[in-house]
Amino acid sequence: MEKHLVMYFAIKLITLLRKSLLVMES
Repeated sequence: MEKHLVMYFAIKLITLLRKSLLVMES
């Protein structure tokens, strides 16, 4: 279960970082 939670949070962080990068670029 812990691994699943880590993956879930990692994906959430990556998506947030990608969104912030896209906002900064534009």
